[in-house]
Amino acid sequence: MFADDVVLLSPSRHCLEASMRKVSEYLTKLEMEVGASKCGVTVFHGCIDKVRRRQWQLQGKDIPVVEEYRYLGIDLNCNLDEGFTVRRQIQRYRQKLHMATPFLRNGRIPMDLRLRVVKSCLLPSLIWVSEWWGMHQLHAKRLSLVLNQTLRMVVGVHMKHTGVSIPALYTEFGIPSVESLIAGRRARLWAKGPSMRTWISQLCQWIPTFRKGTWVKNTKAWLLRRLGSSAVREIERSPRGSKTLQPEVQQVIHQKWLTTGKMTQTNTWQEYCQYALHNGSALLRDSSLHFPEHSKSLSWLMRIRVGGWSSCSRLARIGILDEQWKTRCPCCLVNVPETLSHLQQKRSVIMRSRIAAAHPRDQTIANKYS
Repeated sequence: MFADDVVLLSPSRHCLEASMRKVSEYLTKLEMEVGASKCGVTVFHGCIDKVRRRQWQLQGKDIPVVEEYRYLGIDLNCNLDEGFTVRRQIQRYRQKLHMATPFLRNGRIPMDLRLRVVKSCLLPSLIWVSEWWGMHQLHAKRLSLVLNQTLRMVVGVHMKHTGVSIPALYTEFGIPSVESLIAGRRARLWAKGPSMRTWISQLCQWIPTFRKGTWVKNTKAWLLRRLGSSAVREIERSPRGSKTLQPEVQQVIHQKWLTTGKMTQTNTWQEYCQYALHNGSALLRDSSLHFPEHSKSLSWLMRIRVGGWSSCSRLARIGILDEQWKTRCPCCLVNVPETLSHLQQKRSVIMRSRIAAAHPRDQTIANKYS
């Protein structure tokens, strides 16, 4: 029982009928009425046709037999398919994202406020119940795709913009990767489950021997590969290890995500790491909140930092401009590609020349911008 929701789990049809009779008597005694339209009977990994042949009732009301059911925001089917649950979760997330699109795309709203809405409202609904199917790379990839579209929307580019560096985008917003978030949640439940005062402790302690892989076995094997045997043994001895396990797993997986994979081989991410742009990401987010009148300018600045701007070399590669601009800068007309580093160097030269012209005797001001 959770609040006013009751779940009956029975190994056979006869046991389920007996449990339903007890629940009917209990509700009648407390002068409560069951909402039959919200109830359902199903069977996991069995023949549902046999269940349909019987009549199921609570307080004299017929309870339908269903193949799918939503409990506490979790969509389940007869096969307990994780992929089915993830697809339904993504579908509901897209509906919420559609409602929040005008707010997230509004450049006049400080970026920090829009980012807080993503972190507090959208992201928790996306990784809801990830304790069940976490540590699964395919599910993490599906969830990452929709979160990437959301973050692109916040930074002010198209949802399918391919020039944006995803690792740089996550670093700018201070959000760990989806794979690290869901893995940390599952690891925390694995360490905390046996000591909980609920039926979850019994499920974690009772490991069936007739199955090769279970939730507990697979979680432990995953942690052994990532953290090592000594760390896992220490966590098993100390129930308090669950508090430090989640951030530790998140850090390990996130660092691996930032250093391996195809997304880390892009020029934008390499320049981002080369110039250590991550040192100013927190200041840039705070500035959008303290100076809301400059929200659009700060959004453009962050867009440039993550590769969301169209340089002449990029426009020439996709065929919009002439091919000569692939290796030539349109500002200074030299045979150098227009990149972020080149624009920064050009800006420093222009700044020094302007200061020297305005203050020819004050060389210290000019040297300050060198």
